[in-house]
Amino acid sequence: MAAKRFFPGVHYVVFVGKVPGIYESWIDCSEQVTRFPGAAFKKYPSLEEANNAWTAYVEAHSHVQLLSPQVPELPTDYPPLLVPVQANMDDQTPSKLPKYCMYIAMLLVGVVIGILLLLVIMYIFF
Repeated sequence: MAAKRFFPGVHYVVFVGKVPGIYESWIDCSEQVTRFPGAAFKKYPSLEEANNAWTAYVEAHSHVQLLSPQVPELPTDYPPLLVPVQANMDDQTPSKLPKYCMYIAMLLVGVVIGILLLLVIMYIFF
């Protein structure tokens, strides 16, 4: 969802931030650079200038990669026991272990409190 533009035609390039790229409003740009250590961004008067600056930055910094929907092919010449496992992000379900661990912890705390109360009652009345 794009935010309302305060200055028509102005574009912001986030070179280093949460999600680097070109943004049409300061609100969208500030979301990417606020509280991001070492954030780098700049305002440009036109989309063409912003695009040129972004392209030049990407070309100058070979470690910057543009996001692509394509998944790179894995090499197939691995030995049988060293085949890499590629996770399918659509098929992940949350583990139920933390839920059960929380119930067990709550049960143990209840048992400890019960024992302490029983000891206090025994001390007072006996």
